[in-house]
Amino acid sequence: MNELAKETKQLVRLQAVELERTRLTTALKALPGEIAQADNLLKAAHKRVADADAGLKREELLRASLELEVATHQSKAKRFRGQMDTAKNAAQAAALEHEIKFAEAEIARLEDNELASMEKSEALDEERAKAFQLAGKLTETLGLIRARVGEQDVEFREQLDALKVEREALRSEIAAVDEGVRLAHFDRIAGMRGTGLARAEGQQCSGCRMGIRPQVWNQLRDGAVLNCESCSRILYFDPALEPAIPAKTAQSVKPDLGGSSIKRKQAGV
Repeated sequence: MNELAKETKQLVRLQAVELERTRLTTALKALPGEIAQADNLLKAAHKRVADADAGLKREELLRASLELEVATHQSKAKRFRGQMDTAKNAAQAAALEHEIKFAEAEIARLEDNELASMEKSEALDEERAKAFQLAGKLTETLGLIRARVGEQDVEFREQLDALKVEREALRSEIAAVDEGVRLAHFDRIAGMRGTGLARAEGQQCSGCRMGIRPQVWNQLRDGAVLNCESCSRILYFDPALEPAIPAKTAQSVKPDLGGSSIKRKQAGV
């Protein structure tokens, strides 16, 4: 089995460079999304605080209105009680008593509403406190994410610049071998399938997992670089990556020398 040719090693490295460039480019594009996601969470927390504040103000206004209504009905009830002493007949007294009971019922209803409003305000106050605390934590988290993303942005761009230089050098060297025929085939298949090169292993193409004919397999093992008959990727065989074949342990057979036969005869077998 031959060692990988220089051109094949360059193609293997070129594909690794291309895949790494794709990974870094994808990661670079995703960085602003991390900031946007954290910012959206912070905005949602701020909205919760604002909604709780608005709810508290509504409940305060509602209770103020209820208190005015309670005071109005209390005033009416007091006036009607005063008129009871001057009622001229039973019908007037009954009418005044009816108005007093109505006013008292309204006062009770309004006070119940006040109590419900106070309970709602307590819940809103608790919600506001939780949202405010969350907003503080998210503000800190957003700052950390911005710092990390800034560092990663610089790091990714530096790596991409270095890979670009290496990529151009590799492509130039590979293209000089056969006037760019193999490189053009590599580019075309990589554009279609994501990768243009695949290692032959276990008599299969590692790219599409289709079997390789014995004749082609032998050619690959002898150092040939061929195209996969199924996916058209450039196929190569790397003996350095093949699993080692364990040596068979020879089983030693001891000669009988007649000993076993004699023992069997003595035993009457």
